[in-house]
Amino acid sequence: MKHPVRHGLVAALVAVSAGCSDAPVDDPFAAPLPAQCPATTREQSLVITRLVLLRQTTPGVSPGFDLDGRVSGADDTLSCRRRDLTSPEGVTGIDNQFSLLVPALDTATSGALDAAIQAAINNGQLMVAMSVEGLDDRLNDPCVNLVFRRVQGMPFVGSDSRIDPGQTFDTLRDEPISRVAARLRDGVIEAGPFDLGLPIAVLDARFVIPLKNARVRIRWRPDDTFEGLIGGAIPADHMIRVSEGLTIGGDLMSLVRRLILSITDMDPDAEGNCRSFSAAVAFDGRSAFVNP
Repeated sequence: MKHPVRHGLVAALVAVSAGCSDAPVDDPFAAPLPAQCPATTREQSLVITRLVLLRQTTPGVSPGFDLDGRVSGADDTLSCRRRDLTSPEGVTGIDNQFSLLVPALDTATSGALDAAIQAAINNGQLMVAMSVEGLDDRLNDPCVNLVFRRVQGMPFVGSDSRIDPGQTFDTLRDEPISRVAARLRDGVIEAGPFDLGLPIAVLDARFVIPLKNARVRIRWRPDDTFEGLIGGAIPADHMIRVSEGLTIGGDLMSLVRRLILSITDMDPDAEGNCRSFSAAVAFDGRSAFVNP
């Protein structure tokens, strides 16, 4: 007579061992991302409600991305001997040399840098929307399209001095749109590298920062709020040209040029001179509707 408990245990062990065979298991996250993900009828848009140029929280520590896959020290000629940073979580190889210049920008605006950017967002002068298209699952989706747009409209701002959620904005048709395939895993969207034009508005200055080989990480919370990081390499000559168009004196302009050239750590030329510098920004966002 067979013992029923023992017989059931043996059957379970056989089933488990069969499941642990060498047969390949399809992992949708293991496949390379296509240029564009398949379209679906579901999408989610957000509008940036807060944008911050990232500083070093303590010397050598800053949020950001490892853009070049290297941990560079003062002896690394490929990064023009610029030392990489470490993230607050202890991740090494973080590239955000622009964090060295943010304190100077704070000084130039009498400590009003963050407030000036926030004012431009709240009054509708600096409005950026992101849309997650091709969405199948809001927690785990191996292929979604992430779309960046400049939008316009007069936002309603709540008592927390942030744009209220659920508002509708119109796409600025004469502004470029960036689109990249991304992955959504455990509520976190990751994309890159790709080229992204990031608009900035500070006081009377309006310009677009071209981020090369940009990376994006966005945490999508259950309440449809968002927090994220954007990082990439900024061509130094572009930022020097932007600076020359600002209302600053010649002596200060000369200093700005020297400071920009002192932080270049990306894209070395044939002579080993780096032509771009790494940067990172943090942002918060809330749900929105975007008219194409």
